[in-house]
Amino acid sequence: MHRPDSHKVSFRMADYRIRPAPGRVAVLASGGLDSSVMLATIARKCPEVFPVYIRTGLIWEKDEIAVLRRFIRAIGIRSIKPLSILKVPMDDVAADHWSMTGKKIPGYNAALSSNYIPGRNLTLLSKAAVFCARNRIGEVALALLEANPFPDARPEFFAALSNAVNLGVGLRLKISTPWVGKSKAEVIALGRGLPLQLSVSCIKPRGNLHCGQCTKCAERVEGFRAAGIKDPTRYR
Repeated sequence: MHRPDSHKVSFRMADYRIRPAPGRVAVLASGGLDSSVMLATIARKCPEVFPVYIRTGLIWEKDEIAVLRRFIRAIGIRSIKPLSILKVPMDDVAADHWSMTGKKIPGYNAALSSNYIPGRNLTLLSKAAVFCARNRIGEVALALLEANPFPDARPEFFAALSNAVNLGVGLRLKISTPWVGKSKAEVIALGRGLPLQLSVSCIKPRGNLHCGQCTKCAERVEGFRAAGIKDPTRYR
């Protein structure tokens, strides 16, 4: 059916453009060692840092959040804004995954690739992008190390997602991965002097008490050993 010209809708991207406020950075903070060191490092340089924790239903989230809050209080950097906890429930599509069930978790000697959670970075960054748009934040950082071979950890993926956010939301969002190319030992060395005991790198923690048997604990143990720094972590 013909519609009169008066009813045509004109689209102008300029009408939806979001201009980021200068100096604002969002940090995907998991409570893990890598992202905790990154949060402190960025907060020392930037005037407004927004730590963001995204709950998807993984078994260790409650422990991570509790320890992350303690870490933020302990470092006492004024540029860090209150922790934002967002939700993207994934148990409807991944209820049988070990990260949801806690069963058959990757053991101490398992390959790093066994840590793969399909679509993890896609899930986190999609929600974080909307958070950034709502808060006029032009950069989001996540802590990826050299030992991350996963599909959604590639530069091509981040470039494509950044472009999609620009097209769909009107925000030119920079996705930063400052630890790419660094080893766990290098990050530990960068975090010397920080309360690294207030971080969680474990699939089945109890607070910040690590199981000492999973692949994430193995990565942490070997990282401190390679860095030549005494490990302050409590293991079961």
